[in-house]
Amino acid sequence: MKPRIGIPQALLYHRYYPAWNKFFEELDCEVVDSKASTKETVNAGVRLAVDEACLPVKLFLGHVQYLKDKVDYLFVPRVISIESKEYLCPKFMGLPDMVRYNIDDLPDIINTTLNLRDSKFNLFKAALEVGEVLGKGAWQVNKALFKALIELRKHRREMKDKINSEAKYKVGVLGHEYIIYDPHISMNLIGKLQKMGVEVITAEMLSKSSLKNGVSHLSKNMFWTLSKQMLGAGHHFFDRNNIDGIIQLTAFGCGPDSLIGEMIEREAKRRRSQPFMTLNLDEHTGEAGLLTRLEAFIDMIKWEGI
Repeated sequence: MKPRIGIPQALLYHRYYPAWNKFFEELDCEVVDSKASTKETVNAGVRLAVDEACLPVKLFLGHVQYLKDKVDYLFVPRVISIESKEYLCPKFMGLPDMVRYNIDDLPDIINTTLNLRDSKFNLFKAALEVGEVLGKGAWQVNKALFKALIELRKHRREMKDKINSEAKYKVGVLGHEYIIYDPHISMNLIGKLQKMGVEVITAEMLSKSSLKNGVSHLSKNMFWTLSKQMLGAGHHFFDRNNIDGIIQLTAFGCGPDSLIGEMIEREAKRRRSQPFMTLNLDEHTGEAGLLTRLEAFIDMIKWEGI
């Protein structure tokens, strides 16, 4: 019988799931994800997490709670860095510990450390550690990793191909993937905008060079990878006449967001070139209020174009 690997549908799932899914399939495992987020998932996470935890972490714990009795292993890597000389938010580093100390009766956790700050070759080391837990040889693991990386590149190309140059209105949406692409906590913001006839462009649809140019004005390099991407996308949107408006999605309780969000808001006020709106989300945010603000924002864009 194939070992069942549970992957919580939150946080880095939205960035790496195509690769993770392919990797475990090539290791002869059955991948079990936790299905789409719901109000029940959020409520479960709120009950489990400490009050100070940000919304994405609460959501992650809710997904773990759903999965824990359905799988043989939970995949909760300790992700320190995914880019050279940069780091992720500390919540990713402590995620396996938060899971262990907040949830009882867990299956075995695959919590290999991924730290690419000093060397990309650490990715192979992390993959081999996962393979060792599952009793797989180095050849099979390296082959699985190669196929996973191909799958990830394919996924990212598909994201960039989503831009539709024929749309009448284009809105840049800023925020982390685990907020923007989770239909529940984002309250299906992308779907709502598309129903209004608006083309949505996110950081994941931009090239690396565009994101890099967006932060070239900084006096020193920013070492938080996801925040750097968000800031780079923001400045890219500010510099584009074909972006009609910008919406920033942030999570209540997120330390890096509170800083980067403020930097982006100040730049928006300084330039005054496009309509700009920040939506700060938590477990209490109501969909009706968000929809009202969204409709008013799109009306403002249309008035600007008259």
